[in-house]
Amino acid sequence: MLVIKGTYRIINTRPDGDTVSFLPQDPGFWCDVPGRNRVERNSRGGGTVRMDAIGALETHYKGVGPDEVHQPLDLGARAARDELLSWLGFGAVLLDEKEKVTASTPETVPGFILASGADIFGRCIALVGRGDLPPDLKNGKRTIVTTDHLHQTANHRLLELGLVYPTFYSKLPEELRDDMAETTRQARAAKAPNSVWAKDVTFEGGAKIEKLNSITEHQVILPKLFRRLADYIRLFGPSLSCFPAYLAGEYEEFRLSGQEKSLHGLQHVLEITDNTIRMTRPIEDITIVEK
Repeated sequence: MLVIKGTYRIINTRPDGDTVSFLPQDPGFWCDVPGRNRVERNSRGGGTVRMDAIGALETHYKGVGPDEVHQPLDLGARAARDELLSWLGFGAVLLDEKEKVTASTPETVPGFILASGADIFGRCIALVGRGDLPPDLKNGKRTIVTTDHLHQTANHRLLELGLVYPTFYSKLPEELRDDMAETTRQARAAKAPNSVWAKDVTFEGGAKIEKLNSITEHQVILPKLFRRLADYIRLFGPSLSCFPAYLAGEYEEFRLSGQEKSLHGLQHVLEITDNTIRMTRPIEDITIVEK
């Protein structure tokens, strides 16, 4: 991964539990981020970091509808964001009614990222660190990221507290994936009161879908599943009878732990009964295949 030193600045942005704005000390290093997608820069030379290997509850999701939707804000969606900003070093943070930061103390905090690529939206995919660079990391240089490095990042911190779900992609080194999978199992077993695992219905019991607010206000589910359900319900209504076909049309490729052959579409790991949907495999068993 590429080591980039810089600062985090959140004023006039809408951070959530897995996304934050970052300004490199040398914005030219954005050009060295590996992969075919390029990091989109703002007028300051900063960019948006999408944190690698984790998924936080959605605080603002647009999708197909005219209006944004969110997951239950008081059941964990804000908790991951607040912990991330506090861990990075921000004290008082003021937000408006649209969850945009209007002021923060301090205005910027130092940190670094370990960048593995960029997504199709121009966000840098990275592990997020705070403070000064560890002695063994050099600004602007590629490095082999170890579990020791991983444990110094917000990605691991949020997963350890159970405030986010894992979201593994095939380019993530196996050593890091195995470590994060074990961290996930420990957090799920602990079920800390403010964690997603204390409230999640994705894997046990399932989410009963009556209308859109079933998942925007009342039930906590995996963010990846939430985004697809939110779009589907807004397009076709709450009946889930056609949801497997809808997912099959996306043709997203993934592998399950212990299986060499990949599958296409999340419908292969879902069960729907009486308009109640649940996933049949733990999320840490799923690795999405990157093209």
